[in-house]
Amino acid sequence: MADATEESPVRDLCQRLRAFEGRPAAVFGEGREPVNSSMISHWCEALGDTDPAYTGKDPIAPATMLQAWTMGGLSAHQSRSPAIDELFALLDDAGYTAVVAADCEQEYLRALRPGQTITFDSVIESVSPRKTTRLGAGHFVTTRMEIRADGEPAGTHRFRILKYAPRKAVKERAAERPRPVVNRDNAGFWEGVAARRLLFQRCEACGTPRFPWLPGCGSCGSPEWTAVEASGAGTVHSYVVMHHPPFPAFDPPYAVALVELAEGVRMISNITGVAADRVRVGMRVSVEFSRVAPDLELPVFRPVALPGGGSLPGGPAPTGRGSDGGGAPRGAGEARAGTAGPADILPRAEAPATGPDPMDGFAPMGGGRRGLPPLTIPVTRTLIIAGAIASRDYKDVHHDPEAARAAGSPDIFMNILTTNGLVGRYITDHLGPGAVLRKVAIRLGAPNHPGDTLVLTGTVTVVRGRTAEVAVVGANRLGRHVTGTVTVTLPEPEVIA
Repeated sequence: MADATEESPVRDLCQRLRAFEGRPAAVFGEGREPVNSSMISHWCEALGDTDPAYTGKDPIAPATMLQAWTMGGLSAHQSRSPAIDELFALLDDAGYTAVVAADCEQEYLRALRPGQTITFDSVIESVSPRKTTRLGAGHFVTTRMEIRADGEPAGTHRFRILKYAPRKAVKERAAERPRPVVNRDNAGFWEGVAARRLLFQRCEACGTPRFPWLPGCGSCGSPEWTAVEASGAGTVHSYVVMHHPPFPAFDPPYAVALVELAEGVRMISNITGVAADRVRVGMRVSVEFSRVAPDLELPVFRPVALPGGGSLPGGPAPTGRGSDGGGAPRGAGEARAGTAGPADILPRAEAPATGPDPMDGFAPMGGGRRGLPPLTIPVTRTLIIAGAIASRDYKDVHHDPEAARAAGSPDIFMNILTTNGLVGRYITDHLGPGAVLRKVAIRLGAPNHPGDTLVLTGTVTVVRGRTAEVAVVGANRLGRHVTGTVTVTLPEPEVIA
């Protein structure tokens, strides 16, 4: 049990932190510059976004630039309230000196165009109790911002950061998996694994199969048994998805399953080859052997594709651009759920001819889900720094390796504004001009460091009329960098005269 004298300061600090909830973080804030073509061009060049809506005679700003227009730059904002400075000073004094963004949720009410003046107000929504994270212990601070363009509501921005006490910087390396305990009772099983064979025991007296390996039969007590090689085929009987706490050599989230083999015995192992949130009870799997160290292989299970190319069982995933179908500017108007196109209203023979419909191939398939093609993005040092500068984020951990190491990171890492922009680009790259982002909500996980490769994938989860929700996942060598939801609206197909 923890000593009461140690708990008291923690409780006292939490109470003082909670007192800041509901207080303003910024009052009558104003963007450092109006919306302008130069920043839009810089942003698009840094993120590789070539959408024609952001260029030409009447360009709009990418929706995901919403926060960038509110950033204070090198000298920070003069509109910051005393409350937010006092809160951060209190956390700094308690040793929580480092900061990293965790979540970002943006809703877009109208398109932003060059020349518009940005104003905003922000409030401290919540301060969490002390949390232990991979980076170190600290407190999450959530703020909510209302953003206006020329006095009219333009969007909302909810932002969560972690103020933490950085652990000693260590060189990032792959940690070694824990070694299995091998004894005289289970040595035969591990000898089989070393030969890439999955073995279980069968009692010679009563024929009962058993796993894990034991010295005697649980049914009849006989000590006589024979080692039998399993086919490796099985089904997921039950499973859990591990998120926290993190352990060395394991990158959460990951699935730990109880697999029932075709021979009738069950064993616990990891499920590989599929995202943890796609594992389902009853999923067919097959054993494979994964080398986790030069001298160690472990049996794991990979889902088996259904005959005829059918998809594996799947379920809900995190939820999340658009035109209102009436020629409204991108980013303007409300989603029109349930809107029907001309071909849905008129009899087929009388329907006017239309051009290609962006919704074609976008509607969900079986189970309400359909995958989007992946987007692979090399994470270079230039991308990380250019993205931070384009978003007016001059926090040193995004451009100074020494500062990043002092904060517990092995190198500089990508800021959340860049990640948010890349998620938006992924959706609009796929759907093309005319698509309008309505909402993007993301959560960061494993950081993006120089030398990583970010692979973005998306799954359509909901389609309502011309509006769809897409679950997006971005993974790198360390695991999931970003998960989130994008809500996007697509234009009506063009009527051909």
